[in-house]
Amino acid sequence: MNALPDAVLALAVVALFAEGPTRIRNIANLRIKETDRLAALETELRKLGAHARADADSLAIEPAPAASGRDRHLRRPPHGDGVRLAGLRQPGVTIRDPGCVSKTWPDYFGMLARL
Repeated sequence: MNALPDAVLALAVVALFAEGPTRIRNIANLRIKETDRLAALETELRKLGAHARADADSLAIEPAPAASGRDRHLRRPPHGDGVRLAGLRQPGVTIRDPGCVSKTWPDYFGMLARL
């Protein structure tokens, strides 16, 4: 996924609902952005109930039941809008800082409402 780093976030959300484990590889470039997006993504996936583990160049995701009892209130999500999509399938997901989309996708919530 080195050539498609922004798609990693949406792919990781899809992995939350997969029937088995997922490993996303060749994504070390996510660690050298404005923030360590790979570490942030691992943190947010765990809040959504997954068993997520990042290493130097990959992310392993093993889905867990939606009713895992985990804190599903996301902090400012990592770059991209992929993690927010989990709320379409998992009840109770809220975004504490909806303004976080203002730079990357200002009309994100408008488009989501139209879906």
